[in-house]
Amino acid sequence: MATSDAVREWDERRAAGGVSNVVYANALFEMTKEEEATRLRIVNHRPCNDQQGWQKLTYLAAYLFATRGSLKPEEMDAVLSTTEPME
Repeated sequence: MATSDAVREWDERRAAGGVSNVVYANALFEMTKEEEATRLRIVNHRPCNDQQGWQKLTYLAAYLFATRGSLKPEEMDAVLSTTEPME
């Protein structure tokens, strides 16, 4: 949601002539990098207990629904390996 809000804001600024296409493209690239880095931190997070594991899975499911995206196979492997039930 934050990314779509930022894109909308940059689109408005670009339409108003406030930024050039190069500046706009660079800003979008930076947002994409930041979003990917955040997603990877969550994917690689090791929950301390089962409750945190469920929270991680819930957050990732909501993220994937909201973005209509998917995880890369290696990201899915990381999620599965870090959210196995604790014994």
